[in-house]
Amino acid sequence: MPENKEKSQELRYAATLSGVITLRMLGLFLILPVFMILAQGVKGFTPQAAGIAVGIYGLTQAVLQQPFGWLSDRWGRKPVLLLGLALFAAGGVVAAMADSMMLLIIGRALQGCGAIAGVAMALAADLTRPERRPVIMAIIGIGIGGAFLLSMGLSVPLATLLGLQGLFWLTVVFAIMGIGLVLTIPGTPVPQEEPVHSSTVDMRPVWLLAASVFLLHGAMTLLFVSLPPMLVGDFGFSLSEHWKIYVPAMAGSIVFMLPVLRKVGAGGSEATMLPWAFLILALAIGILPVSSNLAGLGVLLAIYFLGFNLLEASMPSLLSRITGSRGRGRRLGIYSTFQFLGAFFGGVAGGWLLTYFGSQAALLLAGAICAVWGGVLKWSSPSTFPTGERR
Repeated sequence: MPENKEKSQELRYAATLSGVITLRMLGLFLILPVFMILAQGVKGFTPQAAGIAVGIYGLTQAVLQQPFGWLSDRWGRKPVLLLGLALFAAGGVVAAMADSMMLLIIGRALQGCGAIAGVAMALAADLTRPERRPVIMAIIGIGIGGAFLLSMGLSVPLATLLGLQGLFWLTVVFAIMGIGLVLTIPGTPVPQEEPVHSSTVDMRPVWLLAASVFLLHGAMTLLFVSLPPMLVGDFGFSLSEHWKIYVPAMAGSIVFMLPVLRKVGAGGSEATMLPWAFLILALAIGILPVSSNLAGLGVLLAIYFLGFNLLEASMPSLLSRITGSRGRGRRLGIYSTFQFLGAFFGGVAGGWLLTYFGSQAALLLAGAICAVWGGVLKWSSPSTFPTGERR
């Protein structure tokens, strides 16, 4: 196949898979900024129960990442992707029809049973040449970041229009759209084989990235368990006005994020950026509790979104450079498992901290942990991550 045609085909596959993951993550992220407020009218509501409902999908995701990866090796990637999206849709139906917190938790757990993140990354690797894989993984990572950014702008208006039940029905629509996209991927791809280099058999960078994505998603979930009640209680900002904070912050972060990503991607310097991105998170989250005005809060949220999306786009790209074709499913499964474990832990910990210590204490603790982790990455990255040219 001619080089240009092959490159175009790889980009088309990447765009399709990015669309599938973006639709699914959009369905999850749309709930985050508004759930703690909208769920207050549901029978059996407590902050702790709501925190479990927010994070439970991460637990079922984490538990099923490895089994889904194993099934995809035997059944093929596409059938397992379709199964996962069907489970996500079924969970959305249960949550949309729920009349109690228990049923909401069950629906969210069932949504999480569609554990396709690692399978989608493995399919992307199967469909692309090793030298093009960092670009493809970055496209998928940017899609996830884009879903996060888009949800920040749309969640409040959609929640005001549709309510909590309507939002869950919307997640069902997203799942059906994702199924349609998967069906457009032709055939059963044969994985691209590649030699095993010393960096691909060293598990230290894989575990370091797994711990990093655990913390990233734990802090993100904790933030959106803690922040909406703070906006309502401390600032008197009703739910219908939250978009006035999220949308400008989101737009401001994009202005700085895109040129940074281009520079990092061109130089293959993701590992160098990781500690600084975590320090950006620490700065934003740590100062949020002491912000005394909405303008300052918006600036801090823009800084947070910048750090989050830099990490969300860069870490999969870095992982693709240290993961060879042998053992790919296991390593990508480890990464995805820790990602969703972080989301579960952040939801549960956020609900518990909110109940007993309040929003400020929860955010201060998350900021401190991000700062410590940034130091750990700064100390360990040079000796852990491979450097030099991309393969």
